[in-house]
Amino acid sequence: MMLVKLITVAREFGTNVDSIFEKLAKEYNFLLLNRKNLTSYLSKYLEISEEDLIIKEKEIEKGKYEDDFSSKYVEGIKNVVDSLLKRSSVILMGRGGQVIFKNYPDTIHVNIIAPLKYRIENLIKEYNLDINTTKKLIEEKDRERETYFRMLFNEDWKNPYLYHLILNLSYYTSQEIYEIIVKSIEKPKKNIPDSQESFTLTTPVNFANKSEEEFAKLLTFYRIKWEYEPHTFPLEWDSEGQIIEAFTPDFYLPEFNLYIELTVQKPKLMTEKLRKIRKLRELYPHINIKLLYGKDYLKILEKYGAKVK
Repeated sequence: MMLVKLITVAREFGTNVDSIFEKLAKEYNFLLLNRKNLTSYLSKYLEISEEDLIIKEKEIEKGKYEDDFSSKYVEGIKNVVDSLLKRSSVILMGRGGQVIFKNYPDTIHVNIIAPLKYRIENLIKEYNLDINTTKKLIEEKDRERETYFRMLFNEDWKNPYLYHLILNLSYYTSQEIYEIIVKSIEKPKKNIPDSQESFTLTTPVNFANKSEEEFAKLLTFYRIKWEYEPHTFPLEWDSEGQIIEAFTPDFYLPEFNLYIELTVQKPKLMTEKLRKIRKLRELYPHINIKLLYGKDYLKILEKYGAKVK
């Protein structure tokens, strides 16, 4: 007996596993929502042409974020799939389904991965590409996928906690993956909880300077959760797609979804840092970042009795 109503599928570019889910849809009577037919439904919901929708999706994958469109786009995916689920079980290929339907009942989230070598060989065999072109293509597609998730969900799509099943093609054949998924959709399941409980590891932090260390102590004293330099944002790439400039804000406060960059530099030495922050805001407009200047920062520390040498 099939107990699952919705299967969301993530897969690395080059794994070429869509045929597994086409077979599953056919044999178990799921409606398969791949990019092509989801685009058809979604363009009608959003009242724009399929061509314009594809262009806007490509812009998101390149890092362009439009508040109005992006929120309607995610809402559109949810409402379209919700509507289809009222009359059929659904397999949703990609489009952030593992995040949008994270706590949806009777859902299983699947991710298919494979080593880079496997993906390269797979693409060369299927499309008769040379190895350098194939590597560039994989790199480009991986970057687009990562950007899409960061822009729309501020999530890392490779986070294992987003999935019930992560299956590696270096270990399982396509047929074995199919059989594992069939067994999984026939058993009762639990939803993925909102937050994954884990121990807090007390790994020592190597701060760049004393000011950062004192600021971290201040946050800790007031029980404000913080992370030190958790994310690096690419700012510029060369023609080969290699990152040639990036920016890593000093702190991230997850409860406020806020990045903090501390500076005790004199204003005339701030040009380079300000340029990078401007660029970060242009490329990642959904990121909230605050630059805390020396005077402001020192006033806060003095207010709470901390001393910076």
